[in-house]
This record gives sequence, C-alpha cells and structure tokens, in this order.
Amino acid sequence: MKKRTTGKNRSTAAAVDQDIVGLITTLVQRLTALEAKVDTLLGRIPQRPLEAPRQNPMPAPATLQRRDPRPLYKAVCADCHKECEVPFRPAGDRPVYCQPCFAIRKNNGTFKPRGEARPKERPVPPAPPPEKPKASVPAKPAPKKKPVAKKKKKKA
Repeated sequence: MKKRTTGKNRSTAAAVDQDIVGLITTLVQRLTALEAKVDTLLGRIPQRPLEAPRQNPMPAPATLQRRDPRPLYKAVCADCHKECEVPFRPAGDRPVYCQPCFAIRKNNGTFKPRGEARPKERPVPPAPPPEKPKASVPAKPAPKKKPVAKKKKKKA
C-alpha cells in the first residue's frame, strides 16, 4: 500500500531536502577550512627525524665504583680489633671503628654526632682569695642626729 502524498506534503519534503543539502555543503566548507589550518600548522613544525629515547647505560656495581677519590688509611677497629681502612688519617686520640662496628654504634645510639664528640672545655676562673678576718674590735654605734625643730612664724 502506497501512501498518497498531497501537494502540500510535496512542498515540505522538497524544503527539507534543500535544508539537508545546505547543511551538508556548509559542513564540507568548514571541514576544508579546518584542513587548510592543520596543513599550515604542520608546515611550521621543523622537519626532524624522530629520535629514540636515550637510555642510561647500566651503572657499575657498587663494589667497583668508588664514591670519592680520597686515599684510604689503615687502622685498627676499637671494638672488634680487626684491621680496616678508613678515609681519614687516624690521629690516635679518638677511637676508630670499621664500617660494620660504626653502623652498629650509629643504630644503637651510642654514636655521638660531631658537635657532641668532644665537649668544649671552659677555663675555670680562679677562686677569689679568702677574706681576712678583721680584728675583733667592738664597733661604735653611729651618733644619733637631733631632729630639726620647726620655726614658728610670728603673726604681725
């Protein structure tokens, strides 16, 4: 069964077709404008070949890599009495510990930071000389002063 279209419906269908055609043409115009803008933006980018991200080489094991180039000096550990190497010249007035003993002391809290390692000695001021006892002479009391009398004014 076919539906009959009247003359009124034919004109509205033609108007709808023209509107759709108009929308498609404006859409095509906008897409071409956007494509032109994208082409200009891509033309501004310098043409360089893409580089692969750089990878750091494998670090050397800690046993082969030294932190600092300071020379090591031989010393005897104050705790375990084994011979060890330290990065400073031992003076002899302070105990020297090997790495394991030093770590144990540091973790147990028996290690004192540098500021507390040696308490600063302050010079003790000399004691004042003892006072000499005075001769046992009885002290005389101070003389008493007389009160000042007020003068009376005479009435004239």
